[in-house]
Amino acid sequence: MKTVQKFKKVVALDTIIFYPEHEAVLKQLVEKPKIERVPMTYDEASKQWVVPESYEIPTDANIIIWPSSLPESFEGITPELHERLKTAQCWTEAGLREDVSAQCLYNRVKGADCVLTCWTNIPGTVLDKLVEDGQTKAIITWTHEFEHRLDVEKTRKARIYTNCVQDYGTDAVSELEFDGLVKLIERTKKTDKKAETDEDIAIGVLSSLFTRYRKSHLNERSTRRGKFSHQFHKLGRSQEHYGGFNDKTLDEILPEQLLEGKRVGILGEQTSLDYLESVLAEGFKIKVDRVVTIDESSAEFYKYLATHETIVYDSNKVSETVKRKIQLIKKDKAIDVQSLSHYDETLRGKKLGIVGLGRIGGRVAQIGAALGMKVQYAGPTKKAVDYEYIELDTLLETSDIVSVNVKAHKAEGLISAERIGLMRAGTYFINTSDGNAVDQMALTQRMLDGTVHAALDVYQGLPTTKTLRLDDDPRGKVGSKLSKHVLWYRAGWKTQESIRVKTYKLLGHMMEVLE
Repeated sequence: MKTVQKFKKVVALDTIIFYPEHEAVLKQLVEKPKIERVPMTYDEASKQWVVPESYEIPTDANIIIWPSSLPESFEGITPELHERLKTAQCWTEAGLREDVSAQCLYNRVKGADCVLTCWTNIPGTVLDKLVEDGQTKAIITWTHEFEHRLDVEKTRKARIYTNCVQDYGTDAVSELEFDGLVKLIERTKKTDKKAETDEDIAIGVLSSLFTRYRKSHLNERSTRRGKFSHQFHKLGRSQEHYGGFNDKTLDEILPEQLLEGKRVGILGEQTSLDYLESVLAEGFKIKVDRVVTIDESSAEFYKYLATHETIVYDSNKVSETVKRKIQLIKKDKAIDVQSLSHYDETLRGKKLGIVGLGRIGGRVAQIGAALGMKVQYAGPTKKAVDYEYIELDTLLETSDIVSVNVKAHKAEGLISAERIGLMRAGTYFINTSDGNAVDQMALTQRMLDGTVHAALDVYQGLPTTKTLRLDDDPRGKVGSKLSKHVLWYRAGWKTQESIRVKTYKLLGHMMEVLE
């Protein structure tokens, strides 16, 4: 019988989110597995990282998960704490004598045959030591790119398996873009009138579903208050929150969910619901069950209410008994068409201009097409798709909605001040890809004068008033400024489903090393 290979020691340099189901798989990949999450927390008062006074890493722990090891986090660790955690400077390590951070990082990964990272770079001096030691089989990054994290050519020459986790958040990011579009319409085009058109119904239902499942309003509220949860996770300050599921459920730790795959029941025969049905099913991959008539006293009626997470109905088209039962059983999970508003905006026929038709841009195009939009795109190459390929300047001049979906670190300054000036008044501008691709000063000016409505998830740094070019305060909280616009920070990737896929893909790469 063939012996199944396993890792002897796995070290994660960042707070990777492992659900209980992930941990079960992880343990099967390691000999005599014992998981240890180093309980470092950041003390705001002292600006230092601390651990419980009596803490020591168990000698038999062979799956060690650290808070992030970025240079700024190392700078906040006292020499005494390094000594206790056995990551102190060791002056016998050739090549590392002048670099305390590199020495500490090396001591964390020393002896590991599998190193997991996300934001932590592996500098050349540390990589040289790992190659010299000859024990490391794999360095895998829990993010969608890795070339800027370590010398990939060097690892591959040393036959160290190197990979990253690609294409895990396509649906999450593309959904967020339309969440932003709907929010912008809510903030700028909502009236006091009741819904009049099938597009009013679609916008209103999508708004309700995004609020219930994506919960991006929570991210925006934190962002405007200067609380950047993604940055805290990146710096390892959220280990306690994301680190384990001992006393909290997944919904408590990660409440954000995709619309995709949810079950929505639409009750009614009116043609005004046809557009909604098409948008939900074809655009957002929601499982839609349309029922024209139903016997309110039958078991099928209650089964219908019980098996659908959301029910859409028109209280003017059903009996008082059905209305009461729906409201009592579904409560806030029922959407009455009569409660929706009219918007001075249409979606069908609008020109959706996509800058970068990659995985995410392509998914945005699919949703836009399902909404009845005319999709056009710009990029380095023309693709074999049904959408119209045009030059970037023409796209900016003619699009009603501009969606930026470029690769990170590859398009700095692409949307220049001159190009921002090309957009016509009333344009919706959405960027979830790379803040460095956009001239923020020029964009902010158009946001302030109301000629462009923007939904942003990325910036040239943290979303402070200085970054947004509102003032010179590097820590300024945005608060109620730019209130008609949508300001998130790294909300695109964060859903239960995308993180589940992301960590499974990481585990899949680990399996490949052992085959």
